Amino acid sequence: MRVGGGCHTAEATLPGFKHNICSVVHTHIPTSPVYRDLELERHGVRYVYPEHLRGTIFPDHKSIVMYREPERMAAELGKFSARDARTFTKLVEDYGEFIESTYLPLMYSPPLPPSLQSAELEKSEEGRTLLQWQASTPVQLLDELFEAEEVKVHFLSRLTVLGFAPDQFGQGWICLFRILKAEAPICVGGSQQLAQGLRSVVEAHGGVVQTEMEVKRILLRGNRATGIELKDGTRAEAAKAVVTNVEPKKSFLGMVGEELLPPSFAARVRNYHSRGRSLFVLHLALSEPPQYRAAAHNPPVNVAFSQEMFGGSVEEQVRAYQEIAMGRPPRKEMLQITLPTLFDPSQAPAGKHTAVVWQYAPYGVEPEGPGGWKKLREEYAAHLLDLWRSYAPNMSRDKILAMAIQDPTDTERHNDNFVNGVDVVGDMTPDQMGYFRPFAGWSGYRTPVEGLYMCGGYCHPGGGVHAGAGHNAAAVIVEDFKLKKWWD
Repeated sequence: MRVGGGCHTAEATLPGFKHNICSVVHTHIPTSPVYRDLELERHGVRYVYPEHLRGTIFPDHKSIVMYREPERMAAELGKFSARDARTFTKLVEDYGEFIESTYLPLMYSPPLPPSLQSAELEKSEEGRTLLQWQASTPVQLLDELFEAEEVKVHFLSRLTVLGFAPDQFGQGWICLFRILKAEAPICVGGSQQLAQGLRSVVEAHGGVVQTEMEVKRILLRGNRATGIELKDGTRAEAAKAVVTNVEPKKSFLGMVGEELLPPSFAARVRNYHSRGRSLFVLHLALSEPPQYRAAAHNPPVNVAFSQEMFGGSVEEQVRAYQEIAMGRPPRKEMLQITLPTLFDPSQAPAGKHTAVVWQYAPYGVEPEGPGGWKKLREEYAAHLLDLWRSYAPNMSRDKILAMAIQDPTDTERHNDNFVNGVDVVGDMTPDQMGYFRPFAGWSGYRTPVEGLYMCGGYCHPGGGVHAGAGHNAAAVIVEDFKLKKWWD
C-alpha cells in the first residue's frame, strides 16, 4: 500500500529499475517552507541538483543549455544573438529580484484578489509592463523580447513542456517566470521518497496514515462536516474539520452531494474543466545513456537534467498544440527526455539507466475517443522513439532493455485525480489560476460547508509537487479554530 499520488515510483519495466510514474522533478519543494518546517531531511528526503538544467536541441543539432547563473545563460544565448543576450541580462536586472522575492510568497499564501495585485503593479513602469505581459500570449511576449528563433523556441519550450498552450491569452507572465527562474532538484531514491518522508512526519507526531480506503461520502450534520464514510460502511468522526484534496467534482458533487450545496457553488464545480493536454509517457530501462549529436558542439547537453526537442520554430509548437486540441497526437517533435539516474544512480542497477520520455497528447484520439489509444499506443511509442533516435542515434533497440507505455488513459488510471489525463488536476488556464482556482470567491481553501476545507492541485497555486495548497490550507484551518501555529 503506497502513499504519494503523483509522487509514485515503481519498477515499471525490470527489477531494480525505479521509474517515476508522474512527477520527476520537484522544483519548489527544497526551497519551500514545508521542507524546512517539517524537517523533511530528518525523515529521509534528500535532493540533488544537476549543474546543467535543461538542453533544448534543434533539428540541425545546435542546442541551448540552460544555466542557473545569469552570466552563463546570457553567454549561451549570445551564440545565437548578441541582442538577445543583452535582453536577457536586462530582464534579470529589471525583474530577477522581483521574481525571487515574490514567487515563493505568492505560492505559499492565499491568492490576492486581482484588484490588489493590479494596484501594486500599476505603481511602477516595470509593473505596468508586467500587467500588459500578463494579458498577452507567450508567443507575443517572446516576439516582443527576442529576435533569434532558437532563443524563442528554447524559452517557449520551458512553458509548453508544462502543458501550457503557447497561444493562450493571459499567460505571457508565466512565460516570464519560466525565463528567469529555473531549477531541477531530483529526489534521491525516486519521487516516492518525498511521499514516504511526509508519511514519516505525520506518524512521528502521532498521526495515522491509511491507504486503500475509498471514501464514499463526507458526513454532514446540518451544514457542518462531521466526518467521512468509507465504501465499506466504516465511519470516522472528525474532531474539528474534514479536509479533501480529491478532484472537486468528486469531492463536492459526489461526496457531499450537489443538492446540499449552494446553487452558485455547485454551478462553479460543474464548470471546473480538465480538457487540456494529457500525458503520453514512455518509461525505459537502458543499458547506456543517450549520446546526442548536439553534444559534438555543446558537450553539456548530454548531462543536462533534461533534453527538449520541440522543433525549429515557434510555429511548430503552436501547431502541435492545435493538433492536440483537435484530438490528433502530434507527429512532429515535442519531446522531453529525462534520465534521473545520471544524477541519482540508486534508481537503477549499477551502470544502467532509466529514462522517461514525455510527450503531450490528447486524452481522446479522433474519431474513437480515449479508446483509440488501444490501437495507436504501440505505433505512437515507436514513432516517438524514432524521433528521439534522430537526435541520439546510439539509442538503438538493443540499448532499450525494456519499455512501459503510459498513454493518457493510463495516466488517469494511475491517479483518478488526473481527470482526462491532465496531470495538474484541472486545466491551468487564466480562468482557473490564482484567485480563480478552483473558483472565483472560493480560492481561500474554505468551502460553503462549515468545517470542510479543500487543498490539492485544484487549489492555488495549482498542480505540481510543491505542497503549496496544503501549506496554505493548514494556515487557514489554524486561523479558523484559533490554534497555535507552530511553524514559521
